[in-house]
Amino acid sequence: MGVFTSIKRSFGNTKKQIKRSGWLAWASVLVMTLAFFIASIFLLLAYLSNLFLLSIENKPHIYVFFNAGTEESTIKKLNDQLISMDEVFHVEYTDEKGAITEFKAVQEKKDPQLAQNIRSNVLPPSLGVRLKSIDDADKLITYLSNEKMNNDDIFAVRYSKESIDMIKTLFYWLRIGGGIIIGLLLVVIFLFTLLTVEFRTFSRAEEIGIMQLVGGSLWFIRSPFIFEGAFYGMVGSFIANSIIFILYFIVFYLNASSSAVTFVINLFGNLSWPTLEPVHYILFFLGTLLFGAIVGAFNSIVAIRKYIY
Repeated sequence: MGVFTSIKRSFGNTKKQIKRSGWLAWASVLVMTLAFFIASIFLLLAYLSNLFLLSIENKPHIYVFFNAGTEESTIKKLNDQLISMDEVFHVEYTDEKGAITEFKAVQEKKDPQLAQNIRSNVLPPSLGVRLKSIDDADKLITYLSNEKMNNDDIFAVRYSKESIDMIKTLFYWLRIGGGIIIGLLLVVIFLFTLLTVEFRTFSRAEEIGIMQLVGGSLWFIRSPFIFEGAFYGMVGSFIANSIIFILYFIVFYLNASSSAVTFVINLFGNLSWPTLEPVHYILFFLGTLLFGAIVGAFNSIVAIRKYIY
């Protein structure tokens, strides 16, 4: 028997098994759908949390202040040096006029009289440095401190070591905790889907035993169960993704003008979201279908081993 004929026969047996399964087939699909839907929601929340942490991590934590009247070319030179460093995400330059404008905008709410009386040349120009990772703060602080010693135009290098150390510790434990929670969730989902496959396989234990007695090969016995599990996993993944995309369309397109959606967009819209093209969504959709098929097939392989001697 050729390989193509063997696979074709296995697909035929799989089709018959699915038709005979009745409510077990629907139950398997629903379990897979629920598992992939919950996993997708939690992974999306984990990704959103990571973007939110990165937005805090990338905010300016180190400031370089220059003496009033420092030439802009001198400031730009240091600005270019910082931008060329691998540790630096972005550098924000604020000139003297900009510093006055920002100060007035803040003080007009707290102390309007102070905002009106401040002189135009009292605040120095500055560079606000945003890091790619807060772990690189010490390295950059050392670099800027050395730069200050050799550059008379630099008035001061300001940072809060307590805040930086607190952010480092907090982000470390948040990421460790998030990874553990996601890992446990995936294990629970795997065991949940495996239990469903196990129940489906148990209901056919007698059928498996008969096929072994009449001399059925391991591939002949296993393949329909493997393909069946892959089918359920793929269908469950398809339905779960379809529900998520439909919910996304309803919430963010059909109800885009609602106050709740506007609040969410304003809250998370400034995060560093990746730029995605339609082809990326298609590849993601196909990738999740393949992942669902692999999970279903793997669960079936694990479940059926117990019944083949």
